[in-house]
Amino acid sequence: MQYYAHSLEGEPPEKWQPLEEHLKNVAEKAADFARPFGGDSWARQAGKNHDLGKGTKSWQAYLRRVNEIIDEFAQFYDGHPKHAAEGARWLFKHSKEAGKILAYCIAGHHGGLPNWDDPGQAALRSKLAALPAEISFPVSRPELPAELPFPIDGDRFGFQLQFFTRMIFSCLVDADFLDTECFLDRNRASWRGNYPDIASLHGFFWKNFDKMRAGADPALSVNQQREKVLADCLDVAEQQPGIYTLTVPTGGGKTLASLAFALNHAIRYKKQRIIYVIPFTSIIEQNAKVFRDMLGDAAVLEHHCNFITDDNDWKSKLAAENWDAPIIVTTNVQFFDSFYANRTSRCRKLHNVANSVVIFDEVQAIPVEKLSPCLEVIRELSANYRVTTVLCTATQPAISFSEQFPNGLKIKKEIIHDVPALFANLKRTRELFVGTLNEEEVAARLMRHNQVLCIVNTRQQALDIFNHLPESEENIHLSALMHPVHRSRKLKVIRNRLKPENNQTCRVVSTQLIEAGVDVDFPAVFRTVAGIDSIAQAAGRCNRNGRSKTPCEVSVFALQENSECSFFRLAAQSSEKLFDRFAGCLTKPDCVRAYFEDYFWKNEQRMDQDGIIKNFCRPAAMGDIQFKDIACFQMINSATIPIIIALDEEARELAGSLKFAVHKGGILRKLQKYTVQIYPYQLTEIENWLESPVPEVKVLCSDELYSDTTGLQCSQPQGQAFFG
Repeated sequence: MQYYAHSLEGEPPEKWQPLEEHLKNVAEKAADFARPFGGDSWARQAGKNHDLGKGTKSWQAYLRRVNEIIDEFAQFYDGHPKHAAEGARWLFKHSKEAGKILAYCIAGHHGGLPNWDDPGQAALRSKLAALPAEISFPVSRPELPAELPFPIDGDRFGFQLQFFTRMIFSCLVDADFLDTECFLDRNRASWRGNYPDIASLHGFFWKNFDKMRAGADPALSVNQQREKVLADCLDVAEQQPGIYTLTVPTGGGKTLASLAFALNHAIRYKKQRIIYVIPFTSIIEQNAKVFRDMLGDAAVLEHHCNFITDDNDWKSKLAAENWDAPIIVTTNVQFFDSFYANRTSRCRKLHNVANSVVIFDEVQAIPVEKLSPCLEVIRELSANYRVTTVLCTATQPAISFSEQFPNGLKIKKEIIHDVPALFANLKRTRELFVGTLNEEEVAARLMRHNQVLCIVNTRQQALDIFNHLPESEENIHLSALMHPVHRSRKLKVIRNRLKPENNQTCRVVSTQLIEAGVDVDFPAVFRTVAGIDSIAQAAGRCNRNGRSKTPCEVSVFALQENSECSFFRLAAQSSEKLFDRFAGCLTKPDCVRAYFEDYFWKNEQRMDQDGIIKNFCRPAAMGDIQFKDIACFQMINSATIPIIIALDEEARELAGSLKFAVHKGGILRKLQKYTVQIYPYQLTEIENWLESPVPEVKVLCSDELYSDTTGLQCSQPQGQAFFG
């Protein structure tokens, strides 16, 4: 009897893929994927046994039945038998330790990593206890690994074990997908890979960088400092892998310097790719464009909710599935959520993070209530998965190991040789607290400037101040209530008005979306009281290119009758303690460190607000891992509702096509750039304003759809509305 793994529609069994061939292929692919972190023997056994359930006579009868083939297996047909649990039972039978770890991977290789224990039948414990099917396919006793490939780290062992299991799962599901794809759709499989290697990218980078450098004025102080930053990065790139910090003030050239570090380090230590993790979609597209300009379009994959590939760009679509491109640009949400996920679609790419250089840009933007789970991921990747980590920012948070912060990261080195000197040499602003103002007074002060930026903490504050400005094209409002296309157009107008050759009046009132990394340059900035890191980021939009030889003013103010949420209050309290002590130099590294030490001390009990590490990861040390429960981790716990603003012709057509589409995911991904997030009470207000219910798109905003395909987060399935 011949056993098959996959059939081909309309073809006889002789052209189908034999089960033995599929198991062998997946075993070797999975082992290759896991080799960088020493998990190859584990992944090989996972691949070798993952589809043993297809080795039953009933499953073979089913495969033939759906292909209308009648042969000696026909008598064994008994419906559509599931196959994923059989290999899990087989391995667990031979080992309650190694077999148990691999059982999670095999039992979940279609539906996702299960909980060990659950009231329902989906729990791994229930599956392993169920009566096994009779496997008639010839199978030998498994050679299960005796040891884990990493040193056990005391109280962290539970975290390490669930992390390792998820990485083996990643190797298995990617190998399974790729081998199945190669057999069923060779044309699709041929679109994968064939990227330039790191050495080639290194050559492209320096060719383009030297061309750009030739056009820069070497006499300018800012360019001299950028050269020093670059030199420090190239020097440290030769040092051993580990966790590094790169502390560079805004305008110091850290984006390109960090890329130079990553390329040199990757060549020196044979790293397979470079991954940029960025907190805000408002800057991710900007940085991705810089990388494409330096390295070419073919090398760079953007993977975030606002990036929509061209319908014909199958290579990028496929690369987003498993991150096999050499340069990945993604978000904190996509990166960290995936390392706590349990579904195949989210976990498939994880093994390709191993043996890479991972650069966390604007690392201070990790929410304090998510800090502990994020630090554990960074720590584990660096310790046991051959990842070199760079924590890159102008406002380095106090997350290094110390007696006061024993859960901090052990930093190998700060890349910049003399951080205080660099900040002093690139000092282009004076940051002063100017007191408490109301919205009308803020607007009056803004009107004294021809070009000025005002950044506030909430959408309502931005709207209230903007409404006190005269109605004019010279005054511009920016808010997260504008969809991404709208914001991009506004930013283009702003940059055009600010160009030295145009030098047009431009007063902007914005929420924090403009704060971190957005390349704009104003001669004056106003900022409501916030964390010192936010104030420093706001200062980075002031005199950014050093056009003014004397420092420009960054005016920090408090708003009257401020009833902001506790996050802003706590951050403001930690900042206000430093206003007198560091008057005029709030961006100084000593001030930033003092702020974070105080702010983290206040929030120490909130760093694992969801109890992910305490309640789920640490208890996993016995191998009883609750993967579905761990997957409740989300970088953004949003209670908002996504609203499509269908005013543009393209948005109207896409929104209209939703009514007739069978598969709506692709359309919703394209509509992402026309989407804003609002709170439920705001939707109610809009409905009341319209005096009738808002037309509802007949698609549920499900966790499956939004966390896997667009990056939107929903706390529960809700209707999605659109306006035209």
